[in-house]
Amino acid sequence: MPGPLVAITGASSGIGLALARAFAREGNALVLIARHMPPAADLPAERTIYAEADVADYKALERAIRSAEARFGKTACLINNAGMADARPFPAVPPEDFAREIDVNLKGVLNGTKVVIGDVAAAKRGTIINISSISDRKTSPVAVGYTASKYAVRAAGESLREAVGMDGVRVVNVAPAYIKTNIHQGMGISFEEYCRILGNPDFLSADELAEIVLYCWKLPPTICIRDIVVAPTRSGF
Repeated sequence: MPGPLVAITGASSGIGLALARAFAREGNALVLIARHMPPAADLPAERTIYAEADVADYKALERAIRSAEARFGKTACLINNAGMADARPFPAVPPEDFAREIDVNLKGVLNGTKVVIGDVAAAKRGTIINISSISDRKTSPVAVGYTASKYAVRAAGESLREAVGMDGVRVVNVAPAYIKTNIHQGMGISFEEYCRILGNPDFLSADELAEIVLYCWKLPPTICIRDIVVAPTRSGF
């Protein structure tokens, strides 16, 4: 029998795919959610469901998670990982672009949480892990929409923890700094330009971050790492 169901958004690449591989090694059943979600050859087909949904669309996200729950049981761990960033100066960002950042980064977290919160609270056991950013506490002269949305994610998670922590539900905020992913492609710039904007720091790998997230999950359910900042040592952030 597979282990408890873990739902991961933004799972098609980068951090999300690394998370899927890490939790698959632990024997968990998985529902992997992204707008475009191709199967991964190295994940166990018998306990992995791939679902295409936009996290900003509550109904679509709910259908994806409920379909997996019908096969594997209620979600034990939700990882709200889907996110996007626009590093341009704010005057250069069209309103529809920062609106989309807020839809994905903040509403996506709220939507995913809304789907599972009632069940985990009733079960008095469960974990919600939000992949936020060091930008949830560190402002920047650029990426204004991203920074604002991540501040909100941190506040929402902490508020929810206060609401359901006494019910035995863990709400974890993971705030990574520099992780080597393809996020720069969504900004329309090269990785080299992205590095230059950031001051050429070191980068952690998505696999390294996934192991930290897995550690938070594998702790006894009576222990909750509420907030953790993860950054390479050689970083000016």
